[in-house]
Amino acid sequence: MMKRCLYLVLFQIMLTTAALFGQKLSLNPIRTDFKIGHEDETICMKHLKTLEEHALSPVERGYEAAYHMFMANHTGNPFKKLGYFKNGKKMLEEEIAKNPREIELRYIRLCIQYYSPAFLGYKDNIEEDKGFLVNNLYKLKDPETKQLIYTYLKGAKMYSDAELALLCR
Repeated sequence: MMKRCLYLVLFQIMLTTAALFGQKLSLNPIRTDFKIGHEDETICMKHLKTLEEHALSPVERGYEAAYHMFMANHTGNPFKKLGYFKNGKKMLEEEIAKNPREIELRYIRLCIQYYSPAFLGYKDNIEEDKGFLVNNLYKLKDPETKQLIYTYLKGAKMYSDAELALLCR
């Protein structure tokens, strides 16, 4: 009887562990809030905490890098501001170096560089990433993510009407 109880307890522990580690991070709210993460400290901190704990894929780590950079807007300390930005930039560039064909990483970098202040010196890849997205966004398999990215880029007015037509093919 004691042996049977021990087996049941061990089985329950295994199930709980599998459930905890088997959870997949949902990127949908993180993607949706990407456009306001730099403005809303609560959202930024919530997503950053989640990503720091659960980011496994290149895209998840790319969003983690972006939310690190967004944190620069939510601190008054200039050293912390620069630290958040530089750390996020390094993370994002490392992910892109490892995954140069990852569409969403290039989207993240384009958005960050497009809106970053010039004095930070992080604007070198804007045209490259714009062209990459024109030539590759249609390949994104998830239609919801593709539409979310297209809608954001259209609203940001980064592209001409001709380029937008190529983006939504």
